Amino acid sequence: MGNSQQVVATGWHKIAILGGWIATFLLAAWILVPRLIIGTAVPIALAMTILLPIILLAIGCATLGVPISRGQNPSGRAVAWLWFSFLNAFVVGLFFPDDTIFSATSHEQATALIAVLFGPGWEGAGSAIANPAAIIMIISGIIAAAFAVLDSREGGPIRTDDEDHFQGHGYFAILGEDEYYRREK
Repeated sequence: MGNSQQVVATGWHKIAILGGWIATFLLAAWILVPRLIIGTAVPIALAMTILLPIILLAIGCATLGVPISRGQNPSGRAVAWLWFSFLNAFVVGLFFPDDTIFSATSHEQATALIAVLFGPGWEGAGSAIANPAAIIMIISGIIAAAFAVLDSREGGPIRTDDEDHFQGHGYFAILGEDEYYRREK
C-alpha cells in the first residue's frame, strides 16, 4: 500500500486557495445582500436566501480551513471542486427568483436579478436555472470538502495496490507514477 505527500502550493494552486477565501465571503454576500436590500415577500425565498449563503460559507471554510488547520494546503482537486461550486453560486445569485419591488410584470410575479438587468423575458429562467445550480453548488461543495478532509488526513490520500493493478490499462491509461505516489515496501 502506498501513501502520498503534499507539495507546497505554487502558481495557480496558490492563487486559487487565496482567492477561495475571498470568493467564499463575496459569493455568500452576492446571494444574500441584494435580496436583503430589495426585500422579499415570499417566506421560502427568505429562508433560502439565508440558508444558501450559510451552506456556501460552511463549504468554503471546511474545504480551505480543515487542511490549513492540519498544517497542509488544500489539494488541487479539492480547490477545483470548490471553484466549480463557486461558479454555481454565482449563477444562483443571478437567477435566484424572488418577489421584489423590481418585479417586471406585476407585484405577484417573482423576478430574478437577471430579469431586472435584461428584461422580463428572463423571468421564467429564474427558478429553472437557479434550482439546479443550487443543487450542483451544494453537491460539488460537499465533494470539495470531502476531498479536502481526506487529502489532508495523516498520511495523505491513500492509494491501494488494486489501484496500481489498473494503472497502464485501458484507453486512457496513466503511464508511470504520479508525483504524489510512493510505493512502500
